[in-house]
Amino acid sequence: MKFIHRLKSAVGIGTPTLAIQGVVGPVRPGEVLRGTLVLLGGTYEVPVERVLLHFDEQHLTHMVPSGAAPPDRESRRQVAAAELALDAPVLRSGERIVREFALPLPPELEPSDGPRAYALLAEVPIAGLDPRAELPLDVVA
Repeated sequence: MKFIHRLKSAVGIGTPTLAIQGVVGPVRPGEVLRGTLVLLGGTYEVPVERVLLHFDEQHLTHMVPSGAAPPDRESRRQVAAAELALDAPVLRSGERIVREFALPLPPELEPSDGPRAYALLAEVPIAGLDPRAELPLDVVA
């Protein structure tokens, strides 16, 4: 049965979903980001231990000057991180786990400008699945 679940997850069928809620932007350097993570079980049980949360600085490169086109190259640097332990060893089908978080941002963050952008990311390390949520945020002075 595990093999069938892995095949389904390879094409995105029945995998758990992760969402970031309640984060209000823009944010300022040195602020504490507060919000809620919502993990929703898919169509089958999976083992879960923790949620990894990080705030990344991104450098975007556009070869063609167009705001509508996705960047041609992107590099990331993690500037703040936290790990949230989950109580349940298994995420059951349809189960909903909600966790509040507070992530302090470093005071030396540069404002979002030109190719510099920021995003809050949440990931759940589940073998072969790795549900993920990303929320772009502007940093202002």
